[in-house]
Amino acid sequence: MSKPTQAAPVRAHHPDYLMALGVFALLAIGLVLIYSISPILSQSLAGKAGKNYYFVNQIQYLLLGLVAWAVVSRIPYQAWKRWAPWLMGFSILLLLLLFTPLRYSSLGATRWVKFGPVTMQPAEILKFSLIVYLAAWFERRASDLRSFWDGVLPFLLMVGLASFVIVVLQKDMGTMLVVVASTIGMYFIAGLSWKHLVAVLGIALVAGLFAIAAFPHRVDRITTFTHLNCEQSAAALGNNYQVCQALLAVGSGGIVGVGLGHSIQVYGYLPEAANDSIFAIIGEEFGIIGALVVVGLFGFVVYRGFLIAMEAPDVFSRLVAVGISLWLLFQAVINIGAMLAILPLTGIPLPFISYGGTSLVISLVGIGVLMQISRYTVKEATHADSRERRGNRRTHLTDSSYGRRVNVPR
Repeated sequence: MSKPTQAAPVRAHHPDYLMALGVFALLAIGLVLIYSISPILSQSLAGKAGKNYYFVNQIQYLLLGLVAWAVVSRIPYQAWKRWAPWLMGFSILLLLLLFTPLRYSSLGATRWVKFGPVTMQPAEILKFSLIVYLAAWFERRASDLRSFWDGVLPFLLMVGLASFVIVVLQKDMGTMLVVVASTIGMYFIAGLSWKHLVAVLGIALVAGLFAIAAFPHRVDRITTFTHLNCEQSAAALGNNYQVCQALLAVGSGGIVGVGLGHSIQVYGYLPEAANDSIFAIIGEEFGIIGALVVVGLFGFVVYRGFLIAMEAPDVFSRLVAVGISLWLLFQAVINIGAMLAILPLTGIPLPFISYGGTSLVISLVGIGVLMQISRYTVKEATHADSRERRGNRRTHLTDSSYGRRVNVPR
């Protein structure tokens, strides 16, 4: 029996500059917004930092993230398959540090590891590493994915353990939802049957209900969300306070907003104005038009991510692209939905815009991987090859080491 013919390596071409442009637009909006509210928010740090404390820090985080993006976008995407177990092990090690004196707590949650002046969130790194690890796992076990015992059960154990650490030990329900939703989406694309999809969703729903019921503050959030009433005093609002202030901010912005730097809610009324609640500030300062522009930009970036996945050259890259795109999609939807009282408040940052280091850097790492994969998408490679052949009649041979074509005279 003859061996099956392997597909020729895909010719490298230019990356998806349109997606990069969308990401840069979101980064610019976030940076301008942080600059406008930094002096006000920095007043609470009087004597400890300057008036541009938040803006200066965000510039540093952004520069670090852009460097990470540039480096990762040049790493061959197949290398992540080899590194997946090590990356996963590193994420687990960071999670274990939450049980050591290096842990750092804030607002009742232990989500950070502190190394001197540097803090990081292990859960943010886990998002990326789990996507890469599962993409390699799905590709390696393609024949087992439709089996409950060999495919579904191991998947549930892996994602369930990660979710337990995030939602119980770190008390981070929002991140858990992003991880579960994006990994289930990856599994469905990889070959999960509809019957097993329903079972997985049912198990995830039951586990989520237990995670809510086990913590009284989550039960209170759900109860207050279903009985939202903002016509009360600030003391009586309780868990509704942040959501009501967010709605007030968005509502006061009207169509075009109150103007950059003229936010009222940032003066101590809206909690986490630079982090989880920054979309409400966007609605207040830029109005409905500005909010829709931000939503449209997120939609455009995710759309380009799905296009990259559809034209990805192999199973591993396709699943990685799907996972990263779903991660950004669900995180944006959960954050924006909470600020508009469409979803319960969970407390996760808005990608590329919210103040913070780990989330911004890891999100840009994910974009770097997408940009690398976009250099090998099949459709663009075919178009580029056709254009080159029309202008150059020389024979093309493939350099399989790098996936590029080289020109050889006849």
